[in-house]
Amino acid sequence: MSEERLPLQNGIVYGPVKSRRLGSSLGINISPYEIKMCSFNCAYCQYPSTGLLVRDGKSFRNILPTRKEIEKALREFIRKLEKDEEKVDFLTFSGNGEPTLHPDFAEIVDDVIKIRNSIKSKPKIASLSNSTTVHNQKIFDALNKIDEPIMKLDAGNEKMFKILNRPSKGIDFNLLISQLANFEGNLTIQSLFVEGEVDNTTEEELETHLQKLKIIKPGCVQIYSLDRPPAFKKIHRVAKRKLESIKLLLLREINSNVVVY
Repeated sequence: MSEERLPLQNGIVYGPVKSRRLGSSLGINISPYEIKMCSFNCAYCQYPSTGLLVRDGKSFRNILPTRKEIEKALREFIRKLEKDEEKVDFLTFSGNGEPTLHPDFAEIVDDVIKIRNSIKSKPKIASLSNSTTVHNQKIFDALNKIDEPIMKLDAGNEKMFKILNRPSKGIDFNLLISQLANFEGNLTIQSLFVEGEVDNTTEEELETHLQKLKIIKPGCVQIYSLDRPPAFKKIHRVAKRKLESIKLLLLREINSNVVVY
């Protein structure tokens, strides 16, 4: 595990990053540069604690990059990559918080698709999301347009959800599950497991997690653990062999591809 936590991204486009899950990934940060804006304040987050813990980003438009700024920054970065003959596997919405909180997320997705289609190597598009905005039809439709909507689910019950993900007030865990099921398999679920004072690897926790996955029916489940120091110091990385045992449990019960990272 790396000894350093990640600093916030200070711009819109960053990388390419060598990702465990996405290969060579060009990050697109449509969150603020100087503060993390998210609907979660996860105990394990590799970034600094959430400064803006919100359910909706509309009130913070003045500190968010604009749609035009995002398009310009991505086009300029892509031109540089093509000039250097450097290829990337993915253009990935990630960065300083929850990307779907941007009030223009759906329109930005359309812009990124157009830019991607102009690239000779045709990289795929991914989004790393915590799933809290999928009840919004525009966001749901936008996520369905991209190649890899990767949605977070670390807990199988509301108690663990609140302890581990520490969501903004008003987020309904059961609604989140039902909305994820509306993807009808066209998504990847990303689940991070930890041990210590908070432990989502117990038999009880894994059973509730499994039941939620049966409802969602994802095409793929990505299992992983801590890679950098967490925000909450009393949780620990789960050993690879235990992650593999969780994989086997899921494979016996769900019809999804399950991958350990």
